[in-house]
Amino acid sequence: MNLPSQSSRPVYLLDTGPLSVLCGFPLNGEPYINTLLDYAGILLADGVVSEILAAQRGKIARVVSPLLRDNDLTVVSTPNIPAILDVAYDKLLGTGERSTIKVALANGVTPVVDDKDAFVVASRFGLHPVSFQDFIVQLAINYAMPKQTATEIVRATAR
Repeated sequence: MNLPSQSSRPVYLLDTGPLSVLCGFPLNGEPYINTLLDYAGILLADGVVSEILAAQRGKIARVVSPLLRDNDLTVVSTPNIPAILDVAYDKLLGTGERSTIKVALANGVTPVVDDKDAFVVASRFGLHPVSFQDFIVQLAINYAMPKQTATEIVRATAR
């Protein structure tokens, strides 16, 4: 699999929730994801893409589709293992969350999740997931995202 270049930008794997947030909030009239791609390579599990496109989530699908077409986002196939994720956690976690955890395990990338249960399960499997807010802060502290941009994103997306 070809992951985005890691030379100057970190690579993160986004779950459906963080992807939705980045596609739904504007920064200078553009979705946040357009700005964020200057500072990080973004991976998506195919289960996340399926959730977004199958649900036809309006604005989110309209933002994601051209980014996929232009290869600004990298889609990764979800491995079948560990199968226990689908057996033991199918009622607790959605398809996107389970596929994100499987892809993170198979590829050694950091998953970005916004769900407490997904965070706990990913940690249980030895991953070090980050929450959406922490993801944005890491980009500002470690990867030159302007602090003003990070502050705006964090404030606008805080719950």
